Amino acid sequence: MAAKASKLRRSIREPNSYALGGIIRELREQRGWSWGQLSDACGLSRQGLIFLESNERLASVETAERIAKAFGLKGSELLALAEQRTAQWPAGCEKCNYCCVEFGMPKDLDGARGCIRPVL
Repeated sequence: MAAKASKLRRSIREPNSYALGGIIRELREQRGWSWGQLSDACGLSRQGLIFLESNERLASVETAERIAKAFGLKGSELLALAEQRTAQWPAGCEKCNYCCVEFGMPKDLDGARGCIRPVL
């Protein structure tokens, strides 16, 4: 049975934006921080961080810079991590209108790592 694919949220069009949420989550978890601790470190709301990690919202440049600073990075370094992540994704994930991504990583791909988008 083929995995179910869902459409990308209308506000997210670029793969790097999708990967950023997963990068933020991984950096937070590597440090053993709760959302509250990251919230205190960057001055953003806990709920806002949850939305960013789950790709319910997109990070503005200022927000990304504040989060990066909390991790001891520059905003450009945080984006570079997202770019490195998406460079490893299958070519079909670029500009895709379906979401095979969970927490910034492709999921539910077939054994050949091909796209699971249903043919319409």
